[in-house]
Amino acid sequence: MIIQTLADAIGFINTLYEGDSTPPTSGDEDYTVWTSLLNIAIGVWENEEGVLWRELFVKLEDADDGDKVTESGETSYDCPTDFVFPVGFVRVDGLFYEVKKPTQISPLANDKGKWCYFTGNPSVGYDLNFNPNLSFDDDQVIEYEYYKQADDLSSPTDKFEMSDPMFAVYFVLAEIKKDEGDVTAGAIATQKLEAMKTKNEMGAEYQTNSVLNEFDDGFGT
Repeated sequence: MIIQTLADAIGFINTLYEGDSTPPTSGDEDYTVWTSLLNIAIGVWENEEGVLWRELFVKLEDADDGDKVTESGETSYDCPTDFVFPVGFVRVDGLFYEVKKPTQISPLANDKGKWCYFTGNPSVGYDLNFNPNLSFDDDQVIEYEYYKQADDLSSPTDKFEMSDPMFAVYFVLAEIKKDEGDVTAGAIATQKLEAMKTKNEMGAEYQTNSVLNEFDDGFGT
């Protein structure tokens, strides 16, 4: 069985734990508890120390929100609500803009350089700010890549972002069976997580491992 959605995971947990083919449905206590535990598992995966998951590197154009085009007279734009940090250069209509740190910003009146910087925090959200001496026309396309927050699951058709959702399934089994003294599910969950970490570090065959441009903290050079 391939696990892709919340419904898939609930069904698999039910099979392994209850041993029957009738999984709980939305509104049932087990469904609610298991969904909460699956989302905790997603949080554990997302925040695994020292790991940046390739599944969480995305493009602005694919985000559900965030400003994607310029507006005449504006140099500050909202980032997507799942934004964590930027990756690489920002582009506007194909022109590249260097990402600087906020501490590097001290624009002069005659500074027309193509640079930008990001400000904000998870509480208030993040903004992309361009050199205030620049001017844009309406509807110029903004592009950049960024690292996102992992999505929680709520609807039965919501899909996991992690490459192996069986980690989340066995994480839940370990939690609901821990009072029974069963450590097998926890061991399998750990193995699944370690396997994902190994896969995450693998590069494409016949490619170099160098990066074209390095940003030390994601907010500029």
